[in-house]
Parts: sequence; C-alpha cells; structure tokens
Amino acid sequence: MKVFISGSISIKKLPNKVINSLNKIKENNFEVLVGDAKGIDSLIQDFYQDYENVTIYTAEEIPRYISNSYFNIKYISTNKTGREKHTQKDIMMTFDSDYSFVIWDGKSKGSYLNIIRAIENNKKVKVYLNSINNFIKANKNEIEFIFRENNGYNTSEILELSDIISKNFKNSRELNKYLLNNNILFKENNIYMPNEKYKNMFIVEKYRGKIKGVKFKNSFIKFLEDKLSLKKTIQTTLFSA
Repeated sequence: MKVFISGSISIKKLPNKVINSLNKIKENNFEVLVGDAKGIDSLIQDFYQDYENVTIYTAEEIPRYISNSYFNIKYISTNKTGREKHTQKDIMMTFDSDYSFVIWDGKSKGSYLNIIRAIENNKKVKVYLNSINNFIKANKNEIEFIFRENNGYNTSEILELSDIISKNFKNSRELNKYLLNNNILFKENNIYMPNEKYKNMFIVEKYRGKIKGVKFKNSFIKFLEDKLSLKKTIQTTLFSA
C-alpha cells in the first residue's frame, strides 16, 4: 500500500489526530510518498525520519528538503517551470499511490487539487480539516464548497456555475451593474466593496495590505438565485393576472 501524504503550508505543526493516523501507516508498513517542500512535506519527513519505507518525490536536480539520506528519491522530469513543475510532481504521486492523505487548511489550492484529483481517479482519500480539528468525508461537492467558502468565486465563475444567474446576466459587467444598482456592492477608488448589510457573503481580497476587490461566497450565490427566482415569480404572477 502506497500513501501520498500532502498538506497546506500554513499548517506549522502536526495535530494529534494526524499523528495517530501517521503512526497507523507506520504500523502497517505502508510506503509513504511525500514531496520535498518546507511545510507539511518537511514535517512528514521529520516524523518518519527513522522509518525506511519513505520515497521523496522531487522535480529538482537535488531535493529541496530531505531529512534522511537513506530515503528513496524519485525524480520527476518535466518541462514545466515554477509552481506548475511541482504540480506535475503531485500528479505523479497521486497516480503512483493507492490512497491520498491530505492535511488541509480549507484554503490551499494545491491541497484542494490533490484531493479532487484523487477522488476523480478513484483513489482512497482521507482529509483532515485543520479549522475543525477533525477528519471530513472526501466528497467532491463538500470539498468544493469548503474551498470556495474560503477562496470565493469571481463573477465569471458565478455565471458559469449558476444557470439561474447566467439567464439574467449576459456577462460580468451586467452582473456588477446590478449589484451596484441594488446597493449590494459599492465602488471606492474604482474597487468593488460590499455594503455592510451583505458583507458576510463576500471575501475582501487584499494584496500586501491593500484591498484589491471582492470574491463571492457560496451564500451569495444562493441569495442571488433566490432573489432572481422571486422576481421571476412576481413577474409571472402579475402577467397572469
């Protein structure tokens, strides 16, 4: 049995529930597949420092991190660069493993993609969600919901996702205009911001401390779909009368 272990860089310490699972992997003598990045990769390597059944995957000529020189090393050759190069490494670990164990903060895109890829390739998946200090079911819809709740959608993604919304607005410009006209959003220094009444349905994005715009949460999609559906019902009733 080969286990691909990955996780979010924001998690700086292995939780006790995760450690219990790691010990069970060791007790069963499963082979551990892990990357070479600082963060969860290095924490996992350090945890298994005296365990021989570990293979480090790297897309570099020399692994960026390796805690034991006796670990097996698998080099992934790719013509990709930067983040994409390491994504290729993760893809290979998914394909080479029997199941994936992901230690997730609910926001990290890399961990999210590892979960979704494993599900789509019919791998066994175990997901620990750090924000609730517990394991969750690796259901594709649930994972997508959690990821979007923490990262949000842009207007184009909402139009692609919702048939109700896309039937009412041809493009992002029309949707943004509607949100401004209905005082759901306002513009400040040419940046969209949520009005106080609706702020819980949005994620305010910042870059280096400066506000750069908003993303929409799952609750906003339901709110707008309900609003548009109600509007259509009222119009149909008036027309019928």
